[in-house]
Amino acid sequence: MSQHFLLSPAAKTLSLVKVMRMSEDEARTAFRQVRWTETEGEPICPECGCVDHYDLKTRQVYKCKGCSKQY
Repeated sequence: MSQHFLLSPAAKTLSLVKVMRMSEDEARTAFRQVRWTETEGEPICPECGCVDHYDLKTRQVYKCKGCSKQY
């Protein structure tokens, strides 16, 4: 069983001070890198494992092209 992404070594290097000094785009990129390390920050659908997604314009979430779930 894999560990939770917040327990990964990359997540432990982020401090609250660093995150607070980042712009919104920088923080989003940093958290993507921590969450999806195996694909270098490219989102993976938690339902089906598909790597193809849409970026929703109304909210900052992804919509899977394979199963249409939002994550």
